[in-house]
Amino acid sequence: MKITPLAILFPVATGLALALGGCSSEEDPAPSAGANDAANSAAAAVDDGAPSADALAGVEVVIPNPDKPIVDMGTVEDLSEEVANRFVDFADKLRRREFSALPEWVASDFVGEALSGLAVKETESLPLGSEKITYDVDAARVVDRDGFLASLRAILSEWEHVEAIVWKVKGAEFQTGFPSWGRVRFKVSMLGSAEGGAPRSETAWGWARVEKRRGNWLLTGFEVTSLDSLRRDAFLFTDVAASAGVAHTGIRFGQPGNTSFAWNGAAGGDVNGDGLWDIFVPNAERNFLYIGKSAAPASEGEPEVAYFEDQAEQWGVAFPGGGTGAVFFDYDNDGDQDLALADVGWDGGGNPLRLWRNDGDGKMTEVGQELGFGANTDGYSLVAFDAENDGFLDLFVCNYGRVDVDPNNSWIQATNGTPNHFYHNEGGKGFREVAVERGLVDTYWTYAAAAADYDRDGDTDLYVANDYGRNQLWVNDGTGHFTDAADKLGVQDLGNGMGCSWGDLNSDGELDLYVSDMSSTAGKRILKRLSNKDDPTWKELLKLASGNSIFLAKADDGGAEEFENCPPEMGGTGGSWAWNNSLVDLDLDGRLDIYCCSGFVTGDTPADT
Repeated sequence: MKITPLAILFPVATGLALALGGCSSEEDPAPSAGANDAANSAAAAVDDGAPSADALAGVEVVIPNPDKPIVDMGTVEDLSEEVANRFVDFADKLRRREFSALPEWVASDFVGEALSGLAVKETESLPLGSEKITYDVDAARVVDRDGFLASLRAILSEWEHVEAIVWKVKGAEFQTGFPSWGRVRFKVSMLGSAEGGAPRSETAWGWARVEKRRGNWLLTGFEVTSLDSLRRDAFLFTDVAASAGVAHTGIRFGQPGNTSFAWNGAAGGDVNGDGLWDIFVPNAERNFLYIGKSAAPASEGEPEVAYFEDQAEQWGVAFPGGGTGAVFFDYDNDGDQDLALADVGWDGGGNPLRLWRNDGDGKMTEVGQELGFGANTDGYSLVAFDAENDGFLDLFVCNYGRVDVDPNNSWIQATNGTPNHFYHNEGGKGFREVAVERGLVDTYWTYAAAAADYDRDGDTDLYVANDYGRNQLWVNDGTGHFTDAADKLGVQDLGNGMGCSWGDLNSDGELDLYVSDMSSTAGKRILKRLSNKDDPTWKELLKLASGNSIFLAKADDGGAEEFENCPPEMGGTGGSWAWNNSLVDLDLDGRLDIYCCSGFVTGDTPADT
């Protein structure tokens, strides 16, 4: 079969704090969908009646493979989506603890294995005070419908709050003919908190037998293949946005004034030189500049109280509103932080770049147009770095593309994006766009970039993350001219590049690379059904759906010569609809952890995007 690019569906997710080496993987821990072939002969006749207790005694639950499977890939995927959509509603009812409604999704003659009451097989201590409990699924109880639903209820009975439950279809195959039934690979994820706010999560993998009866898909059997629990005694972080003064609530997405799906970034810096962090947040209605403040503690021995006060209007940066990427930097070397802002423009000529000069007296003045940094473009984010070691910070503009006018012309390597810009700092007196002159030539769809001297040769290099294709590693020759070495060094990372960060992830003294890419359950599910897995296009499409990447530097005394792409089993790469990331030592153990921001616009259920 000739493989053609296909639309890939991306799941919604929440922000994830991932401790490297101690993370659960998105990879299926069980055999492939072709396993348990011996179970083909174990398909039980359906009598649409509840099994008796005697009938369950000594029963071994094994979900059979269809012996006459549907081979048309389009039909199989349509049926897979039907099942997936059906169990979105089941998961939502479970999340809401509407237990009386759940029998609508489970057949009265259901026979399967319980998801609670299992013996502990192994307990593992993880970073950040977390604990992972692995259960012995080989000894799972065989139950009927009531017992299965009771096992789900038992898990949630110990929880004070249920945040999200997802039943995700990871694979499926269906029998030809009537009745319509199939063997489905489910990943069941439950996230919430116990009494007092202690975080809890349960992750189960299992094979299910589903059958379509009276127009609806029902569970007729469930075989648990793995069950893990993650827990902490307390939350690692507490949301203090409201008490700190930064909890502005804007216009709900989809309402007039907020219809763009472009994210708004934020920038941190000390704009008034008082030693406290300040935060700039662009917003379509108006921008915010939160100035850091501190107050005396309520009692002796307690730390000072930190909070923020919005002074955007006072500083002159509240209007015009809008922006998707901001950065504080001292462009004129006068000792205070200036502010640059990019604002992606989907159509027309794009939106203008903006530059505010910090006057040093509590005011900022917009000077972009007069200093050569005011072009209309599709800038998503900005990176400030000194490309030629002349002591002045230059600006790289990550340009995206004009979605409404000219959508991406490829899913594997789109080449109709807006070229990136590189603004050379002319000694603090202005900026000159020199991207072509310096070798930074491309027409890709760029979201983000990260600058660092990865090869330790004394100049700053630049990694660029592109949507719909491959990324670039621009190596600086020492004069501020660049050559793309991503292919040579093995870091092209085909995918939907959304963010990137440099950091020493394995504590060997070399800078490694973390790249955020979207992952797609539906995309991987479809591709794994194809037979020609040696086809280069198949491999490219699978990479597009695979998610985040970690590249460890392999270096000699002269710096990194190549990078090793770490396998998913290493952990830290399951970010779903991933955006940007940050490498930070969250638990102060001397090792970098990974925080990945992910998700999109959420509807009534976690599956709505």
